[in-house]
Amino acid sequence: MRFRYQALQRMREPDELDSPTLLATPRGWIAVFVVMIVMAGGLVWAFAAELRISVAAPGVLTHPGGTARIQSHYSGLARRVLVRPGDRVIVGQSVAELQEADGKTREVASPFTGQVVGTTINDGQVVAVGTTVATVERTDLPDDRLVAMVFVPADRAAWIAPGRPVDLEVSTAPAAAFGLLRGTVTSVSRYPLTGEALAGLVGGDLAAKRYAAVQAPLMIIVDLIPKPGAHSGYAWSTAQGPPVRLDSQVTVSASIHLGEQTPFDLVLGR
Repeated sequence: MRFRYQALQRMREPDELDSPTLLATPRGWIAVFVVMIVMAGGLVWAFAAELRISVAAPGVLTHPGGTARIQSHYSGLARRVLVRPGDRVIVGQSVAELQEADGKTREVASPFTGQVVGTTINDGQVVAVGTTVATVERTDLPDDRLVAMVFVPADRAAWIAPGRPVDLEVSTAPAAAFGLLRGTVTSVSRYPLTGEALAGLVGGDLAAKRYAAVQAPLMIIVDLIPKPGAHSGYAWSTAQGPPVRLDSQVTVSASIHLGEQTPFDLVLGR
């Protein structure tokens, strides 16, 4: 009887048609607006933002002539090695003295001018024809200057062309303290380097393994951007860069900038 009485009582009450209906609490509307704002911001970012596309590769600061090997044309006993790493040699200068089996003394002369990177024989060592006596960084080309040789795998070098900007992290000048060295691509080799050619450029087979771990690379020449008044003589991402001049035969890590791409195009693979 109690439930029947409540039902009859409700039938006597008029319908509250003019009362507002609460569809969502204020907290729920706030959550909806936040989600909509985030989605709108994501769409704007996907179509308007620009992501920098770059290729990273190892390299070395050197001269355009690279390094070359001085080989012996004679066989015999090395009496004296006349040069040491860091020495400068000129064309025709003797770098070692050999004594042949008949007692005759022969001199191994440098066929070019440059700086000795390393020697591969010692006094008293037996030398055969074709043995490498020393490795020299050539500085005798007409356009001699300090450049960066960067070695990029062929499958990653399709969009690299002269004029592309390059940032170089120099091993002797930590980027956290001195920033990045600025440069510009000036040439790209047409064909991948063979192992022998790469070893000849960087000073031996051991050094070449660092730059061709997977496949034969293309050689990218990067000209450094000069900056008068800077201690190093070149432009850096910081105001002055390191307080010393740059040396050759220093390894670098290059980031070659290929352009910008929106996140939307990146997802679509365009």
